[in-house]
Amino acid sequence: MRKLLLFLGLIGSLFLTNLSAQNKKFLNPERIHYDGSCMTIDGKDMFIYSAAFHYFRCPEELWRDRFRDIKAAGFNTVETYVPWNWHERTMPANPDDNSHFDFADLRRWLKMAQEEFGLYTIVRPGPFICAEFSGGGYPRWLARFRPVNYNGFWLRSADEQHIRWCKHWFDAVCKELADEQLTRKPKGSKGIILIQIENEYNHHGCDGKENLLKALYRSVRDNGWDVPVFTCLTNECRNSKDAELSQVFDCDNYYVGLSSAPDCAYRMVNLKKAQPDAPGFVTELQGGWFSLVTGRLSEENYSDARHFKAVGLMSLLGGATGINYYMFFGGTHLAGWGARGMTTSYDYNAAIRENGARGPKYFEAQAIGKFIHQFEPQLIRSEGGPCALEGDKESLFGGVRVAVDGTRFVFLHNTDPRKAIKGNVRLLPGKMNTPTQPMYNINQHGEKVLINANNNTEKQTLTLAPIEVTYELPALGSKVLVIPAGKSAKQGKWWLETTTEPRRPSKVPAAIRIASAQKMEDNFAKADWYQLPRLVSLSDLGINDFRYNLYRTKVTLDARQATREHFLLFNMFTRDIVSALVNGKQAKRLFPDHADAQSWTTRDCFQQIRPDEYDNRFDVSGLLHEGENEIIVVYENLGHAHGYFPMEELAGIREAGLSLTESALTHPLEWECATDMAGITFGWNLPACQTQGWQTVSLDTASRIPAKGNGIQPKSEPNGLFTWYRIEFELPSKQAGVWIPWLARIQASGNGFMWLNGHNIGRHWEAGPQREFFLPECWLKFGKGQKNVLVMGLRQTANGADLKAIEIATYSNMAEIRK
Repeated sequence: MRKLLLFLGLIGSLFLTNLSAQNKKFLNPERIHYDGSCMTIDGKDMFIYSAAFHYFRCPEELWRDRFRDIKAAGFNTVETYVPWNWHERTMPANPDDNSHFDFADLRRWLKMAQEEFGLYTIVRPGPFICAEFSGGGYPRWLARFRPVNYNGFWLRSADEQHIRWCKHWFDAVCKELADEQLTRKPKGSKGIILIQIENEYNHHGCDGKENLLKALYRSVRDNGWDVPVFTCLTNECRNSKDAELSQVFDCDNYYVGLSSAPDCAYRMVNLKKAQPDAPGFVTELQGGWFSLVTGRLSEENYSDARHFKAVGLMSLLGGATGINYYMFFGGTHLAGWGARGMTTSYDYNAAIRENGARGPKYFEAQAIGKFIHQFEPQLIRSEGGPCALEGDKESLFGGVRVAVDGTRFVFLHNTDPRKAIKGNVRLLPGKMNTPTQPMYNINQHGEKVLINANNNTEKQTLTLAPIEVTYELPALGSKVLVIPAGKSAKQGKWWLETTTEPRRPSKVPAAIRIASAQKMEDNFAKADWYQLPRLVSLSDLGINDFRYNLYRTKVTLDARQATREHFLLFNMFTRDIVSALVNGKQAKRLFPDHADAQSWTTRDCFQQIRPDEYDNRFDVSGLLHEGENEIIVVYENLGHAHGYFPMEELAGIREAGLSLTESALTHPLEWECATDMAGITFGWNLPACQTQGWQTVSLDTASRIPAKGNGIQPKSEPNGLFTWYRIEFELPSKQAGVWIPWLARIQASGNGFMWLNGHNIGRHWEAGPQREFFLPECWLKFGKGQKNVLVMGLRQTANGADLKAIEIATYSNMAEIRK
């Protein structure tokens, strides 16, 4: 009778859930719909096990390798953001101009995921994606259209002009990808199953959010989309009563502390309570963390494989039937596309590392994938959650879920990261273990961001007898005991106890220490110069990517001007860095006093730069003379910030000139501009460039090159503005069945870019902490006589641009024997 009552109770609960789901209007329910339990695709209830993989952070030649590993880990879905600025790099004339969009790479990525690897796909086009990506996905040129008199932060707002531009973007991406929807494919094929509007809107404060959200929703529907629409951390869509927003379901993002995995279970219970007609979905389940210039590398983040496993299982305990690990593969900020302050590496300490290695988290994900696959029918329509424990250790947390068929899942987790525990515990499924503390996400500074102060978690309604379990858990360990219907706990089976490690080769190639490099100063005189009108930004010149630019002016002064005009002042469109030569001599920097690698977190991001603010100032005393003077300036684009007011600032020098005072510009100058360094114009970044006239310099081959660290670059005196280095090396032939990733370990001062055989592999920031840079194997040449060329173009900082040492080496502890 007890089992019958349990069965009837579960059926009743599911009936109420389905009844509430009738408010949803699914446009193609035979192909895809959802209820309060799960997604149903082509008539099958499904657990959405998804991996975040950004096509724009990986060379296209390596996509197939990443997809292969994702598929092998048991995922049935792959997710990506879709950055507006990546696909519309040229500024349109107006919101009706759609002539500059290019979605070809995204289409190829979707085709490979869906057709070659049989993966469902999820797309998240923003318009704000955050993602530690340039501008949070917003194009830099968009600042040109910011209303002049708008008061406050315009981007993400409900201002009509902003909404019109967002509709411009959404109309384009939705039209382009409409035929990639699951519903446009033959039954049994794979396609896009979900599309997101906006992103983490709870973290942005403005009035009228519903207006933007509804405009995006209408764009999706008006452009022929009939798959479900969702957002994440956006209360306006969480159980909304609005006719349109009620058709959008909200999701959660979990970035929790090392010992806070139980919060995932509680938050999932709360999410499902807040919108009982939608499945519990974690859009971003912490797969690691990013790294900042002058900060820590991703590998030093607390989120280890134990934490990765725990947040996954605790989300399942709370009732999740969809999880997306962010990131599952992180990748690289190739060509400087990371947001201001980000390192070139976006390794994220993810399950699949930046170089393609499968880390410990990968095998935990694979084990969870096998568990989900084995018990998918039972898990997706189960009931339960965290519950009270009797006779437990203080660090023990747990709960129970029970399936319609009577299968019981006992989840246990040890929250202590240092001590193992074992013993006997009695779980009380009918008694919810209510959290007593507020719940937080953890940001990049290790600070707590309040997510939910209301811990009135729904009470358990399971009429299930207590379950007594004997357990043994390692420090921060997690397990699931599966008890078949009609069996006792002692007859259950523990899942997810062990993981696999890849097989390592016994020997890998030795590091190749580079003994010499060729060196050349940029030949500014031969750059491609043209006259620059006043108040013109780089976006006006068609530059919306990331590169170094040159500015030049020639000014004739009389003796009195040459003596009195002590200052060279620059009013910038945004807070970037310039260095200046005045008549061939280095101008003394006044502000900022250290023009090295600047992080967006170290400059004022909460006020827009003013037209009368001189953010780069120099003392030119003694450098000017009577007659004609020449000033050469190198402009360093630090990247487009992904938060606050720099998001809506253009790039470049707004106005500059000489002055009698440091606080006001008294002698504006007319400038020429070159949109690239002369070395780019000459092709010095390419492997086949001619190097006659380059200087050969010896490099340090004895000292150890640090693998990481801040402020440990060599210190030299600046003797110019921009310096080029070129090295050549050969790699051994590949070993059959052995996969070996390669890196460049560099000790240098100066900021700039690096090119591997002509491919831009990202920025070099002298400040650190990154000293090792991934060399994608698809761009390397292997075997005797096969020459590889690595080029560095470096702006000289206060420490010059000194390449002291470099070696080409393997990630020796990540090589694998692969069939």
